[in-house]
Amino acid sequence: MAAGTSAHDTPPAARRFRTCCAWLFGAVLLTTVIIAALHYSEAQAFVQLAENAQPAWLMLALALQFSTYVCEGAIWRLVVTGAGRVLSGADALRLSLVKLFLDQAVPSAGLSGTVAVAHALARLAIGPGAIAAGVVVGLVSYYAAYMVTLAAALVIAVHYGAGNPVLVGLALLFIVYALVSSTLALALSGRRASPSGRRHLRYGPLRKALDLLEHVDPALARSPRLLVYASALQLAIIGLDVATMAAMLHALGASIAPAGVFASVVLANLFRSIGILPGGLGSFEAAAVLTLKAFGVPLATALAATLLFRGFSFWLPMLPGLWCSQRMFTAVPRGPMITHAWPASRPGCDKPMAPL
Repeated sequence: MAAGTSAHDTPPAARRFRTCCAWLFGAVLLTTVIIAALHYSEAQAFVQLAENAQPAWLMLALALQFSTYVCEGAIWRLVVTGAGRVLSGADALRLSLVKLFLDQAVPSAGLSGTVAVAHALARLAIGPGAIAAGVVVGLVSYYAAYMVTLAAALVIAVHYGAGNPVLVGLALLFIVYALVSSTLALALSGRRASPSGRRHLRYGPLRKALDLLEHVDPALARSPRLLVYASALQLAIIGLDVATMAAMLHALGASIAPAGVFASVVLANLFRSIGILPGGLGSFEAAAVLTLKAFGVPLATALAATLLFRGFSFWLPMLPGLWCSQRMFTAVPRGPMITHAWPASRPGCDKPMAPL
């Protein structure tokens, strides 16, 4: 049997069915959230808020969201540069849009977008060691940034009386999971699993993860400088999302302390991260509306701001993400996109990766 496959892997038809069910359930949940919020608020007030939204703040929100894709692409550029290659800013931006599109279209805890970016970089002649290192750096830096912001959001929520035992428990469990996952990813990078351990590993995704980690260039994945820069970019992405939500609230004429906006976005992202729905569809909206209301935002305003935020951060990038993904996997690789900066192929890191 080929490496990375097993009888326990999900067939394509089952994966498509599962994805369709996730989208359907997410749509139902989102509709329920909207209906419930409108039931407990004035529907007329919600419509009036949406109609009177200030265009200048909406344009600012659009610019902020565009900046998140630039930061996401910059993380891959850091890794590629560390491997001795150069990835253009335009191609890095396209990679970030493709990852965002696939992560949201195919619920897989971010794996679908990561795998697509890995294959796209392979088509651009990036070595498997650098590609696998990029996956690890992206994962570890995201968890590092999100653990810090989530802990801060919890403190703010509890201080303002917006926290509850369920929310605190979920957040702490996620922090433990992120810490363990990051530690294992760094510790196992570049190390080959024993044959006996691999034979006893029946769960397909775990075996694929080990296959990926074996090909990681450990010098890249464990570079303190690279991890610090990548974590700073992940923090910038979270900050830009918070600023986007603040812009939406300002566009609707709402007033809320910056700490409340920060806690609302970060805690809502928790439900997006732990859910199985595409992009946290429905669960993110419910969490954001409830947390904004807990910080004193009227329910109609909280719903309008959340739907506007999701329109800019979730729905708007879908079309360019689809277009970029189609072009990326059908276009012939062009020479000028990747050039050698210095010889960087490290021993043991240029062997072919197993199918993802």
